[in-house]
Amino acid sequence: MTPGGDPSGLARPEEESAVSFEDSDVVRSAVRVEGFRDDEFNYQLIRAMGVADYGGSSVGECLAVVAEITDGSPQSWTRGFERLAQRVESQGRMCLDAGRKVSGRDHLLRASTYYRTAEYYGGAVGTDEAVASSQMCFQEATALIDPPVESLSIPFDGGVLPGYLVRPTGSVASNGPRPTVVAVGGFDSSAEELYFQLGVPGAERGWNVVVFDGPGQLGCMRTSPTLTFRPDYEVPLAAVLDVVVGHPDVDGDRLALCGQSFGSYFAARSAATDLRVSALVANPPVVDMGRYMEAWVGTDIYRMNRDIRPEDVTGVPEDLMPRQMQWGIEAICTRFGVPSFHAWREAMDSYRLGDLTSAITCPVLALVGEREGAEPRAQFESLIAGVTGPVTSRVFGPADGASAHCQSDNLRLSAQVTFDWLDAQLA
Repeated sequence: MTPGGDPSGLARPEEESAVSFEDSDVVRSAVRVEGFRDDEFNYQLIRAMGVADYGGSSVGECLAVVAEITDGSPQSWTRGFERLAQRVESQGRMCLDAGRKVSGRDHLLRASTYYRTAEYYGGAVGTDEAVASSQMCFQEATALIDPPVESLSIPFDGGVLPGYLVRPTGSVASNGPRPTVVAVGGFDSSAEELYFQLGVPGAERGWNVVVFDGPGQLGCMRTSPTLTFRPDYEVPLAAVLDVVVGHPDVDGDRLALCGQSFGSYFAARSAATDLRVSALVANPPVVDMGRYMEAWVGTDIYRMNRDIRPEDVTGVPEDLMPRQMQWGIEAICTRFGVPSFHAWREAMDSYRLGDLTSAITCPVLALVGEREGAEPRAQFESLIAGVTGPVTSRVFGPADGASAHCQSDNLRLSAQVTFDWLDAQLA
């Protein structure tokens, strides 16, 4: 019924009267949807809320923790999400102790996300407790799924690349080898997050999905700290594919790579050099990582004359250097295995597809958000123009509710576009 109107709710405009709720004693919602003024904080919040589509978070929990965070303060961010993760994990363990497996599983899945979100500003090396806690909660939760998510330990270069195999469930499950997606994450990705972004929606549609942490990613560096980012990422990806195609549930002739963020650069290198790759999704395409980073941090910072080492920024007052920049210098030096900012910038010159772009002959799906900026759009266009195989492209606009980086604001639409295309190519 329309308040103050006709019981049918269909009163004509001239018959309606204005109604005010200012004096109402009923509050339908005390929540005010408000993020952060800091653009990166705001994106990371959207990213955490986005995985709610597939059980990775709760919108209400994410919005509640906003009130505990000081805008622009990495330390405050980490503390807030760690406290949330601990509360949700504790609730999950109480449910499991009471024999409530579904409730316990759901809480632990969300706790895994909150630990990962806390870690984003937590530590550059990835040896802190948040990474381990995220992995532990996730593994305990996904052991309660039918079929359970299978843990993978992929040997590589004296270390281990940890990952998971997610299989179809219910009516879409089938006997014998199935088409398989290997999800390739970016700079700050985790295998656990990729589970929500691609693993769950893929398995719902009858696909195997492999998610993993490669060199430079914190889930890998926690136990193999010498495995840092490298421009020839087709080498560790080949080790992943060796294990994947040897699995009895995988059809090696129907193998696709889905690269997220910088992972699209890594996946594109593999698609250009490894004939086992039958299709590539680049979301969004990155053909020149250095150019992308320069556009992101700004030319003045990227091209600054003064070289800076992580130890140089320890204890520097925030009015001289923002905390996020201090954190960023430590993170990039550690995870790219370089001693200083200038050394990292020089290393970026090697992170380019260059002539490899034309060697990509498999079908390609290129995705980008309209509001991601001029440089991501330019690299999107560059990949489309440079590959020699068939290309399908999609630009997500504001009306799609999916214009954020990697469609973090609408994972269901992103999954529909991605997997419908993959079905057309390989299923």
